[in-house]
Amino acid sequence: MMHVTNVVRYILVFIVNLLLLLFLHSYFNMVVLVVLIVLPFCSVFAAFMAARYMTVEISGGMGDTETDEPFPVNIILGNRSVFPVMNVDIDIHMENCLFGISGDHRLSVPSYVRAANVVSYEISESFVGVLTVSVKRIYVTDWLGFIRIKKTSDAVKEIEVFPGGEIEVEPDMTTLAGGMSEAEETRHKGNDFSEVVDIREYQPGDKLQNIHWKLSAGRDELMVKERESMSSDLIIICVELSDDEKHVLNDILKAAYGLGKYLLSAGVPFSMYYWSVNRDDMIETVIENNGDMHEWMEGVFYEIPYPEYRLGFDMMQKLLDSDRKIFTVTAADDIDGEQVFTYGDCVKGYISE
Repeated sequence: MMHVTNVVRYILVFIVNLLLLLFLHSYFNMVVLVVLIVLPFCSVFAAFMAARYMTVEISGGMGDTETDEPFPVNIILGNRSVFPVMNVDIDIHMENCLFGISGDHRLSVPSYVRAANVVSYEISESFVGVLTVSVKRIYVTDWLGFIRIKKTSDAVKEIEVFPGGEIEVEPDMTTLAGGMSEAEETRHKGNDFSEVVDIREYQPGDKLQNIHWKLSAGRDELMVKERESMSSDLIIICVELSDDEKHVLNDILKAAYGLGKYLLSAGVPFSMYYWSVNRDDMIETVIENNGDMHEWMEGVFYEIPYPEYRLGFDMMQKLLDSDRKIFTVTAADDIDGEQVFTYGDCVKGYISE
């Protein structure tokens, strides 16, 4: 793209210098005239060569980033050519796909000869999910500002953002006394509610939450944990993945995460359920420890929210036995049962039968 204004200004300077040369017959004006003729060609050539050998990389971020916690992101602009560039515009796109929230930022930096310019700055995310930071294009401007050369880029960095801070979710557990006592009794008899009995290679149809991510990374292939059948006495928690214009899902997931942490600290066995729009199925995850909670949340990050406030609860009632208690984390107000906790302005926890 050509910057017409800069070209016009340059032409005016050229004409003024030419007139001075004609009237003054100055050697200095002759040298300036030669420079003014040669310089545009050098400027444009240098910009094209620099753009050809220019690269962009994104690094930084932390393994367990939490909401509203600043974390560094490094934009690395490399230049393998021998031509410096004074101005490179880098278009940075940030998006949280779970909530459909995105934003753009333009970073203007110089590019050095056969070197990398590393620009580090801090960003934060108020919503849980996978924050994708990407650079899809850069614009290289020549020395004189005549042209801007667009170059595409595929640099991308994904940062998983988990609920942070003190999430105070302490339900009234007296309503679950019966179910909890049965679960504790079964566990003391030696029945492991979700014992991993084998690890095998991934097969089509296996649930993502059963993938052993650490072992998979080491073997460079997906490995799956086979679990023992779940006891019917586990507390079941249905988490609604419903969202609206106020992004209530953010508080629902924070409340569910805090609830899971609370139950783990109390030694209560439980499993998490949610309705998956992607797979048109109810997804179950047996939670034994904080690592399982982490993996469960990671799976939710790649789901599609739905507008109905009680879709997951309705599907749970159809799939489970009528005498099972359902612990539902939702923003709905029409759940039949006893409310045992609230979180934020509209998230509630119900025990229903």
